Amino acid sequence: MRSEIAVLASLLCAITAARAQDIPDAKTELAAGIAILKAHHMNSGRIDWPAVETQAQAMLGDKTAAADAYPAIRHVIAQLGEKHTSLATADFAKAQMTDSPVGNVRPPDVKTPEGYWLAGGIGLVTLKFHHGSPADDIAYAKAGRDALAAFSRAHVCRYIVDLRGNGGGNMYPMINGVQALLGREPYGYFQEVNMPETPWRLATASYLPAGDAAAGERQRALQGTAPVAVLIDRDTGSSGEFTAMAFEGRAHSRFFGEPSAGYLTTNGHYSLPDGAFLAVSNGWATDRLHRGYRETIAPDESTPRGQATLDAAIAWLKKQPCRETP
Repeated sequence: MRSEIAVLASLLCAITAARAQDIPDAKTELAAGIAILKAHHMNSGRIDWPAVETQAQAMLGDKTAAADAYPAIRHVIAQLGEKHTSLATADFAKAQMTDSPVGNVRPPDVKTPEGYWLAGGIGLVTLKFHHGSPADDIAYAKAGRDALAAFSRAHVCRYIVDLRGNGGGNMYPMINGVQALLGREPYGYFQEVNMPETPWRLATASYLPAGDAAAGERQRALQGTAPVAVLIDRDTGSSGEFTAMAFEGRAHSRFFGEPSAGYLTTNGHYSLPDGAFLAVSNGWATDRLHRGYRETIAPDESTPRGQATLDAAIAWLKKQPCRETP
């Protein structure tokens, strides 16, 4: 009996040791973060890495938990001199993917697109900030497609895409949600540092239920050339800006509002050992006509915030001839 207890105790110690090895410590987390930023950030070659690494390690001190490395990693990000790179904690990443609270972190609040009928045969679609789970992504894109399909059935022939206040998140559900208005791909290109341009890969099939692809093509043929007013403001940023960029160069489109927030770098996502992730700025993007955007996306017609922007868009749309959908 004693020998069996001894064997069991030995096994438990081995399991505990193995689990301990699987849990990253602060030094491992920091080293991984630095390696990712050094390898992938667009400004990596502009800073004194030995000095920055020494500063970050001094900030860590004798702390041991992986999460203790977050302030030091954010310090490194700040030294890179660019505002779009960010660190999402392990709890945030897990809450986002599972749609469940993790520790003190609640999952992001998902607000799906909404459609509104306006006078004069105008359909308005709002696209809000979006961070969510894969299921949330599908629901977001579907809500946008459903709104446009309803407009099509109602013979709407002029559109407003409202991106005001859209601070970003995941661009793909946004663009897939309004793809019927965008016409033919590609809608833009990524331009990573020292790399050739690559077209945006929307992975449309990931957001379309089986059998919807053909219906989507028919809807695009009807709505892809309709007049579209795009509303932006100083709070339209990141993926909100990229969604706006998808309409740049599209015929019969016009932008209203304020210059956008200027989070226009492309971001690669890289996992850290504890499940956190880094969104790392690694280049820029161009629109469908290969025009680059480095500072902001500027409206064609500058308008004050609020109702004035919507009124200007409606006034322009009412002057646009359009073909009603059958």
